[in-house]
Amino acid sequence: MAEVYGRRGGGDGVLHTYIRELSQIPVLDPALLTRSQAEDLVALFAPVAARPSLSTDEELRQPDRQALDLWAMKYLFGDESDVAGRAVERALRDLVMERTQRTVSGREQQQKAVRRTVFDPAPLAARVLMDCGIQPKLSDFISITSGPVLDVHVPMHAELPVRLGDSLMDQSHVLLGDQPFITDLDEGHAAAVVALLTAQPKFSGELQLPLDESETQRAVNAWKRGWINWKKEVEKAIKEVLPKATQAQRRLMVARELEERAGLLPKTLMGE
Repeated sequence: MAEVYGRRGGGDGVLHTYIRELSQIPVLDPALLTRSQAEDLVALFAPVAARPSLSTDEELRQPDRQALDLWAMKYLFGDESDVAGRAVERALRDLVMERTQRTVSGREQQQKAVRRTVFDPAPLAARVLMDCGIQPKLSDFISITSGPVLDVHVPMHAELPVRLGDSLMDQSHVLLGDQPFITDLDEGHAAAVVALLTAQPKFSGELQLPLDESETQRAVNAWKRGWINWKKEVEKAIKEVLPKATQAQRRLMVARELEERAGLLPKTLMGE
């Protein structure tokens, strides 16, 4: 909030937000909560407050954080909570990415002498990720406003490449590495799990999909087009900043760094 609304008082120092501006900040006002709501909020907040905070990407994947955020979004936005929650998450990720880039830029000045002799892919990876945005995710293309849904449980798993089975024995199975992972879905819903884990390899938990297989498949197809376009944009951006044939190894280093920042599996971008 200080980042968005704050100002400097002159010279160096923290960013200030004045009391009269608090009403403009979209946070929960405890004075407006009923006793029951306050108790629910405290119960959800306590486990989050009791553990160390994680990086933004990891924090947003924690079940206790998701439960707290979902409660707050429903309180603040009612029926629009799902849309608002996704918008806030995207805005938060963009803001953190921007601040990370600024930090990297400051670090660049301090490490200028070192970078003359040692190639650091981090600044270029951060710049490419800022220019191209984060990878499209299946949730960006699925909207469940009405109608029956299918709840799919994605167990905890090793971070391995995921794909659909393509033989008569494992057709429509979700394979992790070369081993069956989820085997009780039709092909459209299995394809949705593959799409989910391709862009978010660390995901585990409950996934809600439209029960209508054709509707789910349309969302998967839309995600796939976005995914292919995003990868092309990223690879093009890397080649634009490192265009020479002699810089091929550096392009791979930037791609590996970008994969780590985006939470993707190694070698998802630019093969060896």
